[in-house]
Amino acid sequence: MEVALYQPEHGYYERDRTVVGQRGDFYTSVSVGPLFGQMLGFQFAEWLDACGTRNAERGQPDAPLQIVEAGAHDGQLAEDILNWLARHRPDVLLRIEYWILDPSLRRQEWQRGRLSRFAPHVRWFANWAEIQQAGGVTGIIFANELLDAFPVHRVAWSAAEQQWFEWGVRTAGDRFIWTRLPALHLNVAALMDPSAALSNLDESLRASSWASLAPVLPDGFILELNPFAEFWWELAARSLRHGKLLTFDYGHTTGDVIHPDKPHGTLRAYRDHHQVDDILAAPGTQDITAHVNFAAITHAGERAGLVTSELVGQGRYLTNIAQRTMQQTAVFGEWHGERVRQFQTLSHPDHLGRSFSVLVQERS
Repeated sequence: MEVALYQPEHGYYERDRTVVGQRGDFYTSVSVGPLFGQMLGFQFAEWLDACGTRNAERGQPDAPLQIVEAGAHDGQLAEDILNWLARHRPDVLLRIEYWILDPSLRRQEWQRGRLSRFAPHVRWFANWAEIQQAGGVTGIIFANELLDAFPVHRVAWSAAEQQWFEWGVRTAGDRFIWTRLPALHLNVAALMDPSAALSNLDESLRASSWASLAPVLPDGFILELNPFAEFWWELAARSLRHGKLLTFDYGHTTGDVIHPDKPHGTLRAYRDHHQVDDILAAPGTQDITAHVNFAAITHAGERAGLVTSELVGQGRYLTNIAQRTMQQTAVFGEWHGERVRQFQTLSHPDHLGRSFSVLVQERS
């Protein structure tokens, strides 16, 4: 999954900047129009005002503030946010740097081209270590539909053996096929951080809150584990000195990792706005995604000292922002017909409002 999506020459997210939107394979909130970025700009400005006030109370009124976007793809969302700040809150734009976290030089090139007029305010980083070396973040760290594209472990329950096993991939002629692995692999986070306790997937599965359900699961029941997303989120949390950490994504929000409606797991592939049955077909030409386990991500942030302030559906989250913008039309502008249409798509349960959730954590 990692190679198919991110290999520098042939990976899905590297080959074409138009994989998102009407001409691509799937829609995101950014594809709907600029309103999503405008609403985030409004919300971020409020949060950054609060950060500035706290800096002044700490005797650091001129301390720099940052907005960090992880996984900015072609830079469209960054442009929408920065355009709104430039037009409606230039005072905030003058006080911040917009940092983009993206290891891909190709995607950075796309972003630099789109954001050239904001060049004095934008800075790029390849990893969290570089951001920590720069002093960490006071302000906001956010991601939009990033965690669902992190590589997962695909595990299944053997009713006969009463144990979990892992599905891997091997070749069969010119095709890729699923194959049962001889053992569960080590936790990715433990491998990447030698100081972490070496736990493995088997221990993680046994310690899970839903482990007692395993003996009654149907044979072959599949779920996905994403220790790398948890590890990544904890690194993000530790990089946040003061401010907010948030993500927009779809996944499990109520502990329903094991669900009778998903006996084959949530791993999916998409091409031309349709779900593809063969996840392993034509690697590099289709999107691959799996549900985010928000409970695990939430715990990862709290382990790093963050406080969880919200985990709500995108519809409810954006509605709360919209209500405040309507009370401040002098700042946000009027809600004309096109804005209303975009908002309905972003927030209505039949569109994106129910599909996506928002997790917000903070360090004061």
